[in-house]
Amino acid sequence: MGKFFSKIISFFTGLVRRVTKVNKYAVTLIIFFILTFCIGDSTLFKRYAYDQEINKLEKEIEHYKKLKDENAEKLKSLQNDSESLEKFAREQFQMIKPNEDLFIIVP
Repeated sequence: MGKFFSKIISFFTGLVRRVTKVNKYAVTLIIFFILTFCIGDSTLFKRYAYDQEINKLEKEIEHYKKLKDENAEKLKSLQNDSESLEKFAREQFQMIKPNEDLFIIVP
């Protein structure tokens, strides 16, 4: 155990000696960028993944807005036009008039 800690201490003391030879501000800046962009909750990788998910969800929102508008138009036409209501009832629910025969063709 003592050898392990002595090796760690010697590593860090050697690192400190080398840092004093290099510009301390540059080393501090590099450490800051490493901590900011590679370690923690808001890394560049997570940021990219979040942006991708946001784009996917925005596309999904647009899809559902279009679907909502289409359904609103269909509902409006069904409420205002009796012919379209009859067509809808015949197609969706196979409703028929009296004395009519219904033939269902299965593909």
